[in-house]
Amino acid sequence: MFDPVSLEQLNLRNRIVLSPFIEFQAQRDGTVSHSMMEYYVGMAREGVGLVTIESAYVAQQGRAHMNQLGINTERHLESLTRLVRAIQAEGAAVAIRLAHAGARTSELIVGEQPIGPSIINFGKDFDVSREFDEGDVEEIVLFFVHAAERAEEAGADLIEINGGQQYLLDQCLSNRYNNRYDDYGGAIEQRMHLPVEIIKEIKKRVTPKIPVSYLFSIHDKLEDGFNEDELKGMVKALNSAKVDFFHPVSIHVLNKFFETDETLIEWVGKSTRRPIIAEGNIKSPQILKETLTLSKAQLYALDKVLFTRPNWYAFLQKKISPTQ
Repeated sequence: MFDPVSLEQLNLRNRIVLSPFIEFQAQRDGTVSHSMMEYYVGMAREGVGLVTIESAYVAQQGRAHMNQLGINTERHLESLTRLVRAIQAEGAAVAIRLAHAGARTSELIVGEQPIGPSIINFGKDFDVSREFDEGDVEEIVLFFVHAAERAEEAGADLIEINGGQQYLLDQCLSNRYNNRYDDYGGAIEQRMHLPVEIIKEIKKRVTPKIPVSYLFSIHDKLEDGFNEDELKGMVKALNSAKVDFFHPVSIHVLNKFFETDETLIEWVGKSTRRPIIAEGNIKSPQILKETLTLSKAQLYALDKVLFTRPNWYAFLQKKISPTQ
């Protein structure tokens, strides 16, 4: 847990991952704020192995919040590069998470009608989306590719695609929000079509030394019929795109799925040999110990409760057996 590890060309001083528990703290122009710099650099200084910088919007049309971090123009690069270098100077590696809000935004924020896989209305704080077409898809793929290139230029060690949080790629996966029946809807292979295109194009354009991770969650899809076969199909699609890391997020990392005794990371581990990042309410050493005994994940995103504890790193070292 606390020893240096190398995974898919990602070199880390330990297996501890900081997820971006605090988001939407950027400047109004999408650049890094002073509070962001203090927060992320401070966490690196305390011992985190991998710092994940909060979701950055890859295009103005995919912006979720007025104070969201941006990575869609060159003006964002200077402050982002300074943040990445400052984190790395403290000994931690850096992941930059790329996101497109899809229908989960408003015209007030993005300046146009939001787009989604179908016509979607998330509620009073959002505007009804229009269904994206083939021309939109080409643009969306390029938005992610150019954002990944900027992440590389900023010095990121890992690029993570946000396929969760009910953002665009998560909307594509969901039967509730995706009711189309073309190349981008219907069977799981079609619903994963856009994420696969994005990952493949990014892999073509950024250096092979920078691995790509894919974050996703399936909890909110279970009541709509998402089952083990669809999960296998999803993992198969991501494997075909040659994604380097799987980052499944659970409400609780030890929750059981599909009426079995197996957790989400165990289910994902059945279908891939790629490294897995475990995340889901890991708020105590005991939960972390139990997750470690599953021997399915290689990295562990801890809950903010642990990080707010004084001397949390020493506390974990004391509680977790050195043999683990």
